[in-house]
Amino acid sequence: GVGALYSWPRARRILEREGVRCATFLPPRLVPPSFSVNLRNHRKILVADGAIALTGGANVRERYLPTPGEDSPRIRDMHFRLQGPIAAQIEAVFRHDWQFVTGEADLVQVVDFESAGSAVCRAVAEGPDMDRLTELLVGAIGNARRRIAIMTPYFLPPREMMAPLQAAALQGVDVTVILPAENNLPYVHRASRHMLWELVRRRVNVYYQPPPFVHSKLFYIDDDYAQIGSANIDSRSLRLNFELNVEVYDRAFVGTLHDHFTHVREQSRKVTLEELDGRSLATKLIDGGAWLFAPYL
Repeated sequence: GVGALYSWPRARRILEREGVRCATFLPPRLVPPSFSVNLRNHRKILVADGAIALTGGANVRERYLPTPGEDSPRIRDMHFRLQGPIAAQIEAVFRHDWQFVTGEADLVQVVDFESAGSAVCRAVAEGPDMDRLTELLVGAIGNARRRIAIMTPYFLPPREMMAPLQAAALQGVDVTVILPAENNLPYVHRASRHMLWELVRRRVNVYYQPPPFVHSKLFYIDDDYAQIGSANIDSRSLRLNFELNVEVYDRAFVGTLHDHFTHVREQSRKVTLEELDGRSLATKLIDGGAWLFAPYL
């Protein structure tokens, strides 16, 4: 409901005018007062006929598309097309949200399809009444033996994730985090920079990838496990938002992600402890001030 206020004209009015059924998730209101405006639905779901699903990091927004005369969009992202039973799982999350908002129990008929490929997948819905993603991420990090790769636009990991990342790096696991050098939320960039020294000094590799702003969310370990979806590595996604991630067990898929990740890493700039320690006192104070609001950024 709050995010829909970011644009004009309102998307819902345009869609309803063309006959599209629409509903607003937790709309803000004054009477009676709404106390849940901070709990947003951050999921990205599109499902066709229960058979094909699209999910990932991309929003349905003009800035994610190239404008006339430009070679690339102003925001880069990575989205995924999935087929098979996983599409029905993702649609079930949408159906649950639709029922929550409208009270309608039966939106569409979900059809079960046979497996479409070799990957084993599972949809993981996250919300303020759950704590699944943090537990899954921490568990995956603890099981890594060769590498841990994270790409996220907003990186403010909870304490229960910081320690496993540091421990894995100290045990010789290649732990790499790629962040955007140019962030659309400067205060999040500053808050993240305030705590990076804790990871860098424990041999975690942190890179800044060059502009334009990259909104991709990727997580994989070793050669056969990945998570894709809407969640960022921050308290808002892991504690407040309604999110959707998909676990994927498949060596070929993880290999494709690794090729992309390696290509981006080669083009990115590594963050050093000397760089972080060399910030001016004023910059450190501003970064630290932004970090105080990390649970709500």
